[in-house]
Amino acid sequence: MCLLRENEERRSGRCWLSRWLPIAVILVILVWSYYLFVYQVCIRKVDNLIYMVLLLLGYHLLLVMFLWTWWKCICTSPVEIPNQWQISDEDVNRLQQNNGAEAEARILANAAKNLPIHMSTKEGLVRYCRFCWIIKPDRAHHCRSCRMCVMKRDHHCPWVKNCVHFHNFKYFILFLLYAELYCLYICVAMFYDFYLICQFKAESLRREHTWALAQHAAVFIINLFTLIMFTISVLNMARNRTTMESVHPPYFFVGGKNKNGFNLGFCANFREVLGDKWYLWLIPIQTLRGDGLTFPLAAESAKSARVQDRRGEEGLTRARYNMARLLGIHIANDIDYATD
Repeated sequence: MCLLRENEERRSGRCWLSRWLPIAVILVILVWSYYLFVYQVCIRKVDNLIYMVLLLLGYHLLLVMFLWTWWKCICTSPVEIPNQWQISDEDVNRLQQNNGAEAEARILANAAKNLPIHMSTKEGLVRYCRFCWIIKPDRAHHCRSCRMCVMKRDHHCPWVKNCVHFHNFKYFILFLLYAELYCLYICVAMFYDFYLICQFKAESLRREHTWALAQHAAVFIINLFTLIMFTISVLNMARNRTTMESVHPPYFFVGGKNKNGFNLGFCANFREVLGDKWYLWLIPIQTLRGDGLTFPLAAESAKSARVQDRRGEEGLTRARYNMARLLGIHIANDIDYATD
């Protein structure tokens, strides 16, 4: 028992360190960059007072926006999925008995019959969570770090010590935007500082410039890393995909596997995350569309389903056909149970 307790304490200690270390890294970078820009560049090397004031105003504006969006990402916790998605205790007991795929399909389909779901498993069955014992809403996934199912889960981000999910997705995009603008602002200042050191002439460099050049290189690397993160996130948002959906395209009851199942078009995809009021897009306040439980499907998804319909029953997977047969569902011409 003592050994088990010691192992648990060590594991919890490592877990605590891994959770807070990225936050500490960002704080250290902020303190270092503040000294670098405010003291080393503005105070020591900018002689014109007006230029200095303007540079400091722009810097502190970006710093405030970065801290504001970062804080919102950290503090906006995932919202619990409503009780109507909960699987009853009786059905949980039946699922735990493991009476076969057909019995499981029947139980899940009955539990989800009044729920608005379009996504399915690869086999065409109702998605559910074996940890939370709920029917998973579309785009919801279980997070082991948060220990709950999270609506529109993108990924668990160590830099915000939280899941990126439906309720803080906008904040995360803005966090990356202002992080990139902040880094770019300092990068431009370091470019100017490099000019003051050597006028872009290699022969003017001296040994005493080594530390300054190392700082310039560090700023450039951090800016590049932030730019890559921001670019990937914006590309996913433009296609209305989460990180998980980019890596593992979702499956639908109608249409099968479809990586563009939620792609509504460039402008509509941005409004899905940022809201309908464009003048609030860059401000970290809630402008959500929807409830995080249901999402509009792309027109291309319905078109794909109609094409699949023409194939008839030749492409039916065994699991989907069995579930339809067990539930007494008539496979009509306007419903597609075809394979992916």
